[in-house]
Amino acid sequence: MHQSPLYSGKIKGVGPRYCPSIEDKVVKFAEKDRHQLFLEPEGHKTNEVYLNGFSTSLPSDLQLDLLRMVDGFENVQIIRPGYAIEYDFVDPRELRPTMASTRMEGLFLAGQINGTTGYEEAACQGLLAGINAAYAVDGRKEFILQRDEAYIGVLADDLIRHGVDEPYRLFTSRAEARLTLRHDNADQRLSPKGRDAGLVGDSDWERFSAKRDRIANLRNALDFTRIKRSSVEYASVSQILGVDLGDSITLSQLAMRQGVKPELIHRLLPSEIQADIRMADLETALADSLYSGYIEKQKVATERVNHHDTLKVPVDFQFSTIGGLSNEMVERLERARPSNFGQVRNISGLPPAAVSSVLVHLSANSSAKAA
Repeated sequence: MHQSPLYSGKIKGVGPRYCPSIEDKVVKFAEKDRHQLFLEPEGHKTNEVYLNGFSTSLPSDLQLDLLRMVDGFENVQIIRPGYAIEYDFVDPRELRPTMASTRMEGLFLAGQINGTTGYEEAACQGLLAGINAAYAVDGRKEFILQRDEAYIGVLADDLIRHGVDEPYRLFTSRAEARLTLRHDNADQRLSPKGRDAGLVGDSDWERFSAKRDRIANLRNALDFTRIKRSSVEYASVSQILGVDLGDSITLSQLAMRQGVKPELIHRLLPSEIQADIRMADLETALADSLYSGYIEKQKVATERVNHHDTLKVPVDFQFSTIGGLSNEMVERLERARPSNFGQVRNISGLPPAAVSSVLVHLSANSSAKAA
């Protein structure tokens, strides 16, 4: 271990949490007695194999010794040894939501220089920075994506508001609006913005517009098509679900019932529109109905979170006692030792679900003391 730059002091930075080196794994998970490695061929016409799960910064001769201790690797050859890098980064709190620097006019930054890790994080920042660099040249209004519009908006907001204390990676758990940030409605959310930016061509726009119209008609049909007790289909649907459906029920309401599949809803839609319905469109329309109640609850929860900044955190409060918090979240909270809930909300890397959990426990703790 003393030969590892990560532990000898040669590298001062914090390594990436979500793709740690083999040295990191040995230290952090010392209680484990086994570790899986994955052999990934580099291509059809090469003998090179990438060993996933063994990233390392140890000296190359030691890497070879360690690899030959693995069963089946007794005669292995290293083509390119593993290595570690340490890089400088700009504090992303110095950026605008457009990825523009506040220190130098006309300079846009994207990728690891902003303290992120991963290809996808770099790619989406590059897209945002590229659009805004072009807009700046043309004198156009800034292109900004909000947290409830796109995961790119979540990433940009996290970086600019909280900064980073370790290489940042984006997860769905970081987004409080993830029920609406779905893959099936990405075009609905972002195509109009892409069209305005000049990134969506005429043929793609026509295809999108046709799909948007189909889904709008579907939503209308789901909201206004009713199954009444006198309907032919009522008895069979009630029997399938094993419950009484009342005097009448719309297809939107029926879709929220447990055990109702899109195929059943499709069968119940008016015959004159059934032929034009695509199942992917129907699933998107049904998802909106299915999640509507949860989305409304999430909005209420978000509003509640934003109005308790003065709630005190007891000096001796143990964050590890909060069920549902990951080890990472407990570590961040214990390290920051916030004195009030407002400070909790501003801790870097703390997702909305974790913030809500902390609020619930702090509120309960405050109520118990008051009683």
